[in-house]
Amino acid sequence: LLNTSIFAILLGIIDYISKLLPNKYVLFMILTNLGLICLAPDITLESLLMTILLSFLIFLVYLLIFFISKQSFGLGDVKYSFALSIPSTYVFGFNQAWNMHLTGFILGGITAIGLMVFKKVPKNHAIAFGPFMSVSYFLFLVLNL
Repeated sequence: LLNTSIFAILLGIIDYISKLLPNKYVLFMILTNLGLICLAPDITLESLLMTILLSFLIFLVYLLIFFISKQSFGLGDVKYSFALSIPSTYVFGFNQAWNMHLTGFILGGITAIGLMVFKKVPKNHAIAFGPFMSVSYFLFLVLNL
């Protein structure tokens, strides 16, 4: 989880500054997470495949939202959802990983509404979603929401 935490900080900052989540970092995070899970002493092929499948399910939900919402967030966020889901699903289970992502949407939504209400950003202004995903990951780890 430390590995994912380091990447979450890095990617949250990069996305906040550039509104981009670089593929090379997200892919490296995915591969590193999978590699570390494979090294876990209690790993079984079934638990590894279930982790990948359930994380991919969350990825598909993000992808569906991406297409339905007229691309209100980017494909980097979709891929990042998979990267964050892998360790979360393996360690804490699907329900907790799902809750983590819901928390990210709630945090991002509240912040976006607040920024628009207080006229800090115009209505169609792009707000990076990656930082909210990273914050929800940390809240999930610390508070086990």
